[in-house]
Amino acid sequence: MPIKSDLNQKGIEADIVARLDARRQAMIGRLFAIAEECINNAKANHRYLVQTGNLTSSINYCIVNDGSVVTAGQWRVTVGAKGDGQEGIRKGTQYLQDVISGLPQKGLVFVMVAGMPYASYVEAMSLDVLETTEAMAKAKIQQMLSNMAK
Repeated sequence: MPIKSDLNQKGIEADIVARLDARRQAMIGRLFAIAEECINNAKANHRYLVQTGNLTSSINYCIVNDGSVVTAGQWRVTVGAKGDGQEGIRKGTQYLQDVISGLPQKGLVFVMVAGMPYASYVEAMSLDVLETTEAMAKAKIQQMLSNMAK
């Protein structure tokens, strides 16, 4: 007597797709929590003096899924002794958009930027714009991926 399968191929495929989507949504939720923690760290624990507020205001993040922004941080202005920080939000927004436009159209991507053109110079002077936060994000994302693999 031959064995006859009653499995529905389309049903199995739909179940696999649903499980993968649920896993991706869980990753996005966890990335959001990591991003918020990182953005707070970057804005609170830098070692540079806030003069105009622009550099701190230009720091933000977004999460991109298959080329589309799924979520992004709220732009928060930091007022400095010599400025209102608004230029930082303008430059940061533009820089984040430029980075997003160059990303691959497949996959899940976490992006964090400091959008002022002089951010790399401040970082080069060991004044920690995003260096510590980047290391923190990498460690937390690696831990998240390890936990999901279990």
